Order: sequence, then C-alpha cells, then structure tokens
Amino acid sequence: MNRAQIIGIAVGVTVGLTGVAVGVALARKEGRDAARRWLEQSGELRDRSAKAAKTLADQARRVSNQVAKTAVEQYQTQAPRVQERINGLLSQAPAAADALNSALSRTGLNGKAALPSGAAND
Repeated sequence: MNRAQIIGIAVGVTVGLTGVAVGVALARKEGRDAARRWLEQSGELRDRSAKAAKTLADQARRVSNQVAKTAVEQYQTQAPRVQERINGLLSQAPAAADALNSALSRTGLNGKAALPSGAAND
C-alpha cells in the first residue's frame, strides 16, 4: 500500500468512529438533552448577536446624522466668508491683469527691456 491509501483509510476510520460516538451519545437520553441545550444556546447566541448588531447600527446612524448636521452648520458658517473673499479677489482681478500686462509690455521679447521710441530709428 502506498502512503495515500493509508491516509485515506485512517481518515475513513476516524470519520466512522466519530459518527458512531455521536450516534451513541445521541442514543442516550443525556446526550439528547445535551444536544437540545446546545441548540437552544446557539439560538440564544444568534438572537443576542442580532440585537447587538441592531444596537450598533442604530448608534452608527445617530453618529452619522450628527456628523452630517455639523457639516451643514460649518458649511453655512464658512460659505458666506468664502464667497466674500472670492468676490474680493474677483474685484481685484482687473487691476492685477492690467498691472501684469503693463509689466509684460515693458519687458518685450526674450526678457529685454523695450527700447525707447526714438532709439529704434537711430
């Protein structure tokens, strides 16, 4: 026999003996009572887990609502200030554009200063 066959036989015997042990245990009244108690405890555990999950979900929902409310309040507080700053910057934009255009026209091409109007004819 090779190794795989021996392992297969050993596993089969183990499963068979486990099945016989469970059968004998359940055949006795004490075994049936123990199995019944175990199943009841499993049901109670499932119920407690579901209740805990519901509690956590409710808590998460409350926190989420509180965070959303705080975010809206902060937005309503900050938005007017930001709008005022943006309007102030937009009102300064034409002056800044004029200053930039005048600075660029003075430097001319390749960063050289513009020649005086009379020097170009000489």
